[in-house]
Amino acid sequence: MTPGCDLPPAQPPERLRRLFFALWPSDELRATLGPRIRALQPRGAGRPQRPDQWHVTLEFLGPVPESRLAAIREAADRVRAEPFEVTFDAIEHWRRPQVLCLVARALPPALQALVSDLRAGLAERNFEPERRPFRAHLTLTRKLARPMAVGPCEPLCWRARDFALVESITDRAGSVYSPLATWPLDG
Repeated sequence: MTPGCDLPPAQPPERLRRLFFALWPSDELRATLGPRIRALQPRGAGRPQRPDQWHVTLEFLGPVPESRLAAIREAADRVRAEPFEVTFDAIEHWRRPQVLCLVARALPPALQALVSDLRAGLAERNFEPERRPFRAHLTLTRKLARPMAVGPCEPLCWRARDFALVESITDRAGSVYSPLATWPLDG
């Protein structure tokens, strides 16, 4: 018998899913925010973020084996956070990812608690949560190499009543974000 011939056939690699947790706007909120966000997006510079992509990332997970999806859902199931309102009140240009963002200069305690609970639940399930401090932001424009006008802006309020697990799928047109599950913020 030839050595190694009795090994089972190689299994195909497990499917990876690019995932993140986010505040995901309802259709009503998206319609309300639309005119305000579009007014902040610079014309003729960079690639404006499409309305169907607007979200606030809470925790980016990256490529995750499909078999780990249940553990991610368990981490979200254990979160106990209250509804809150976050106020986006400044515009920043982030040079390294080349994005223009609407940012919240102050975080509501309930938002910080939500992010902390998610990170703790993920760490308990052997995920590697983000170590940098959380910064609430909404990306307005991508691929913006040169800085645009930044600084304080008229406040834009987002009432959060739930959070979502979202999958990012890349295709010819760019990324498509698809919510897989939502959890209520009901304390």
